[in-house]
Amino acid sequence: RELAAAGARLALVGLEPERLRALASGSRIRLLPPIPSTEVQPLLAAQYDALMAPSQWLETGPLVVLEAFAAGLPVIGSNLGGIAELVTSGTDGLLVEPADTGAWTAAMVRLASEPGLLERLREGVRPPKTMADVAIEMEGLYQRLAPAGAAAH
Repeated sequence: RELAAAGARLALVGLEPERLRALASGSRIRLLPPIPSTEVQPLLAAQYDALMAPSQWLETGPLVVLEAFAAGLPVIGSNLGGIAELVTSGTDGLLVEPADTGAWTAAMVRLASEPGLLERLREGVRPPKTMADVAIEMEGLYQRLAPAGAAAH
């Protein structure tokens, strides 16, 4: 109800629709099947304002957060694991305690109703590093750590 009052609409992707149909009875919630990985980033960029990553467990490398950032979207995410390492709350997203449904609702309502917040968070999103970027960084790190002319063992 709070989300409806704020004018928010949700798309729930990749979940078990049978369990959620009663929750999605209104027109503000859409249930979508899983999306092929090659289509995630273009779909996010074209149709959504933000991404929610409500993980309840430690994820070391949450790809969906990187896909959202690549699409220029801020992330409302669980304050744990890799999500908390990637999202800077108040800069490129908002972090929420994983099991606190009231906090999740408050974060979504805040994003939908606080003037300028979505725009500020979108401006704070930086594209994730590419594999080439990571390779260059690793090469530089190895060069700094290995003494010049050191023999391989």
